Amino acid sequence: MRKGLRLGFRCSCPGAPGLEVSADTRADLARDLRCPACQAERKLHLDRVTAEGGLIGCLACGHPELYTRKSFPPAAGILVVVAAAALAPFTHYVSLATAALVDLALFRWVPDVVVCYVCRAEHRGFTSQPRHPRFDREIEERLLYGPRAVMGRPMREGGTAGAPDPEH
Repeated sequence: MRKGLRLGFRCSCPGAPGLEVSADTRADLARDLRCPACQAERKLHLDRVTAEGGLIGCLACGHPELYTRKSFPPAAGILVVVAAAALAPFTHYVSLATAALVDLALFRWVPDVVVCYVCRAEHRGFTSQPRHPRFDREIEERLLYGPRAVMGRPMREGGTAGAPDPEH
């Protein structure tokens, strides 16, 4: 597994490949990046990295709303459960317990990734302070629908850095 800081995101041009920036330290991060498809120059928001190496916003778009999730493809987790369920009658349902243990192991040892609500950029290897809460549908709907969002509470000042996990 590659160590260090990594940022993965997509350019907004049609058919753009995924772009990735990686560095060993905060000081080594590139200041800007060029999309190979459209040749657009993209300036990274390095001011969103704290002195300790945490994030207060997205490096790709600068937006302060970020969330934390496990760096594991959900489809692979579903595959484990489906395979265990299919094998359950033949294994006297031991495969379901095994799937639960595999799920617990993955949850404990798979690293976290911090994702931007706006551009979906994935930030890996940054320190966990300030901490960003897990995905919150309320924030996504406010960003997607703006003033038409049905939620009653205003957005947090300063984004999600240090915010508590959602209650739902």
